Amino acid sequence: MSTGSVSSAHPVALILVAGYAGSGKSEAGKLLSQATGWALLDKDTLTRPLTESLLIGLGGDPDDRHTDLYAERVRPLEYDCLMKACWENLECGVPVVAVAPFIQEVVDAQWSARTRRRCARLGAGVEVLWVDSDAPSMRERLTSRNASRDTWKLANWRRYISSIVIDRRPAGEFHLIDNRVTATRPLAEQVESVALALSARYDGSRV
Repeated sequence: MSTGSVSSAHPVALILVAGYAGSGKSEAGKLLSQATGWALLDKDTLTRPLTESLLIGLGGDPDDRHTDLYAERVRPLEYDCLMKACWENLECGVPVVAVAPFIQEVVDAQWSARTRRRCARLGAGVEVLWVDSDAPSMRERLTSRNASRDTWKLANWRRYISSIVIDRRPAGEFHLIDNRVTATRPLAEQVESVALALSARYDGSRV
């Protein structure tokens, strides 16, 4: 884990804002984008309409985010779209704040290494911001946002929680945001601290 402000040889960054559903990733990503002026790419915003249409076309439920159909036929395409948009921005010298669960990706040391190598070829660095939460906090947020894609999780809460690893953390260094309801520091304050650290590390920040 790291929140330092050491200098970087890279002028731009790819920031991966990751965490479980209901952790507060989207809000954290927006706050970070506002603080830095960097491009915000949220997987749901970029892909949700296509995801829902594809699931219907495959004979599935448009709100499915838990079956093998989604995991094997749809999820890889969502991430492919998101990452291609990230690469294009970085090729243009534009720093990117990418928001998605990245649950499988950030714990995979090989995936992280490949991503860092590709970013290095583009003259970019990589930072991971993990938005941490607990089961009661996530359930409260999912209930409050009342999104149809969360219906299965809320209706099968014990089954869902037992299927995830709450204390999972990314491989390698990362910035930790404590977004539990009981957190001692507000989300905005924590994100601002990360934004200040990143502004010292990369050129082009507007912080």
